[in-house]
Amino acid sequence: MKKLFLLLLFLMSLAWSKESVTLQLPWLHQFQFAGYYVAKQKGYYSDSGLDVTILDAHNRQDPFKAVINGKAQYGVGRSSLIVDYIKGAPLVLMAAVFQSSPMMLLTRKDFNIHNAKDLKNKRVMLTGDTIEGAELQAMLRSVGLRTSDLILQKHSYDPMSLARGETDAMVAYLSNEPYILQKAGIETRAIHPKEYGFDFYSDILFTTTDETTKNPQRAEAFYDASMRGWLWAFDHIEETAELIYRDYNPQHKSLDALIYEGRMLKEFAFRPNIAFGSIDPVRLEMIAQGYRLMGVVQSIPSFEPLRYKHSALQLSEKEKGWLRDHPVIRVGIDQNWPPIESIDEKGRHSGVSASYLKLLEKRLGVHFEVDYSRRHWSDSIRSVQNKEIDMLSCAAITDKRRENLLFSRPYLKQSIVIVAHSDVGFVNDLNDLGGKKVAVVRSYATEEFLREHYPKIIPVVADTSLEALQSVVSGEAYACIEGLGVVSHLIERHNLKRLKVVGETPYRYELAFAFRNDWGMLASISDKVLASITPSEYEEIHGPWLVMERNYPINYRLVWGVVGFMGILFILIAYKNRRLDVLVRQRTDELETFNQRLQEEIEKAVDKNRKQEKLLMQQAKMAEIGSMLESIAHQWRQPLNILGLSMTRLNLSCAIGGNSESTKVIEIAEAQIEYMSQTIDDFRNFFKQDKSQIWVNIDMLANDVEALLGPLLMRKKIIIERDIDPMIEVLVYPNELKQVVINLVNNAREAIEQHRGRERVIRIRCLNDEQYCTIAIEDTGGGIPPEIIDKIFDPYFTTKFESQGTGIGLYMAKMIIEKHFLGKLSVYNTSKGACFEIRLNRAVKEG
Repeated sequence: MKKLFLLLLFLMSLAWSKESVTLQLPWLHQFQFAGYYVAKQKGYYSDSGLDVTILDAHNRQDPFKAVINGKAQYGVGRSSLIVDYIKGAPLVLMAAVFQSSPMMLLTRKDFNIHNAKDLKNKRVMLTGDTIEGAELQAMLRSVGLRTSDLILQKHSYDPMSLARGETDAMVAYLSNEPYILQKAGIETRAIHPKEYGFDFYSDILFTTTDETTKNPQRAEAFYDASMRGWLWAFDHIEETAELIYRDYNPQHKSLDALIYEGRMLKEFAFRPNIAFGSIDPVRLEMIAQGYRLMGVVQSIPSFEPLRYKHSALQLSEKEKGWLRDHPVIRVGIDQNWPPIESIDEKGRHSGVSASYLKLLEKRLGVHFEVDYSRRHWSDSIRSVQNKEIDMLSCAAITDKRRENLLFSRPYLKQSIVIVAHSDVGFVNDLNDLGGKKVAVVRSYATEEFLREHYPKIIPVVADTSLEALQSVVSGEAYACIEGLGVVSHLIERHNLKRLKVVGETPYRYELAFAFRNDWGMLASISDKVLASITPSEYEEIHGPWLVMERNYPINYRLVWGVVGFMGILFILIAYKNRRLDVLVRQRTDELETFNQRLQEEIEKAVDKNRKQEKLLMQQAKMAEIGSMLESIAHQWRQPLNILGLSMTRLNLSCAIGGNSESTKVIEIAEAQIEYMSQTIDDFRNFFKQDKSQIWVNIDMLANDVEALLGPLLMRKKIIIERDIDPMIEVLVYPNELKQVVINLVNNAREAIEQHRGRERVIRIRCLNDEQYCTIAIEDTGGGIPPEIIDKIFDPYFTTKFESQGTGIGLYMAKMIIEKHFLGKLSVYNTSKGACFEIRLNRAVKEG
């Protein structure tokens, strides 16, 4: 009895020793706050000596006021926290859970509210922290509205308020309310600030400077446990949804709704090359600039005091003790999977996984002993399952492997693609390969996917990825499925020119450290290391091996290079179609007198092929090029909108002061902003089928081109001379023709710069008759070498360094002129340089 009493006393003392803290949420419990629930339920908070109470919005307590007034130590807020900081609130931003905000205004489709401008004099439900939120305010200002132009309503936190017609629009999350209303049979429309160029952080974990200075260990413990909870939640969405469904579900959401919410939010939480939860001072300043231009704040201070300086790696005493007890860890590797991992010329472990392993070794103070004795991947898998080795440096996460292994969070993801011979057409999906032989690597995740989900495909098992690709070259296999990064590396390194990517699979590699199933402690420690990796460390690891996405600042040259790459499928198909047309015409001429019926069948086949190619072109453009252009449009439009707001304020100031000259400058600037914004839409619309041709004045088009490129040409001391009849007009897609002319003028500029001659002139001439309009662009750049003049319109042919050009510009120009306008683009050398001629058929009404 005495022992039982002492045990209870000991347990009570442990409970009393934990520090009590409160987290205030801005909304009702849902997956939006999953990481905090997981940290509590999994014991991450408790293990860190914290007893955490999580309050949702049922108490109507604003998170900012709760934290400032001491009713809560931590809160979750939005970008309006920046305004509070600028106005003197002693805040510290710890982590931005969502790098891109899922918040938007939601309305019903039958309310006929199509955009932000239509919200004027409409009833709108907003929460207290969103009324002055940067995204909504900036979006409204960009269309000439203020919150005073809305009929503001207190938010009911009930999406069915919209269904019942109690409001016209409400602030909502893309991951939540649209799904609930869709299930209720209500069609909705989202008005998203991101579509207007304003993409800010959301769900920012914050506290006060008092908390971080007076209780630094508690703050670090809360931050660390919360981040661990979030990473676990996103790696185990279904299990997390079940937890919320059971214990945190005041809205009575279905389990499917919570799983849907988790999957949607994961896309907002992670960005390439950015650590989870990180806050970039550049983005903070951009948000603050938006507030300043709206007149909410007057100045922008340094944001260094605002950002939380957490320790790079926080290990518990138990974890440190485990590492001391295991100073040497045996590691199995895949010796033949470059660039992910392989053995280099000196017989050493090399690749992306090797770099991560070195980082882990440096952070943890242990030694990873690489086992080189197991030459095949299947042997390494078997060894770690049998505990003959301790871990694998890189393994794809699959459900089957989870039965025997433990995994860290993924540190690398790549799409799994279909590779075939270069004369094979596009493969829509793996079902198209039924009955065919497909090469996979023994014991790879690809073999597991194939055998489990596609029994009609005949697997051809190889020992390495290179052998799998070579079996396609030899004809032993029809196709191979493998990771895109691996395929690109091997095709280039081993000159496998007869192979190409012909399609995508629905799968992708999620690569992580894999551990024997009794080493969960090392798996947990590894997660902490991976979560603490900085963007610069990420770049250092991936840079030598893989092409990375960058976010700030944007390398536009790289972006356009990627756009060109994403368009490779469209280009190859178009090129193949052209060759097919030539062959069909030749064969038809030969057999015309012999069999007229055969000619008709061939023409039908060609027409069918064109329709298939057109459908494929739409799929490729929408899936790849479309997403890339959306990214470019978003990155361009946001600073344009901020500049537009700036012009509006300056215009107001000038109106008060009566400065007419400044007003004129502003009008010019605003016109340019509108033009640039329109250019984004026009270029994005290049790939749509519903454009119309209009009559375009060539002289005015040349004015537009010169206005855009003039400053650059002046800096390079290059003169534009024009000989254009101001009355010449032609029926075209105006922005496509403008794109071609800009490309040709830019090429002329580069030729003149490289030639370094005394005469630095670009001449634009236009000749016109009843049938043709011919635009000539001539330079003094020394001309094109005869040996390459016939190749300059070929796709990916370029004389520039890789970082300076993709070789796609002239090819695309020729495609626009000859396919869209049914004209002709040609080139010839003059005595001083090169001359490109665009011949447009004036009689053509459709392109």
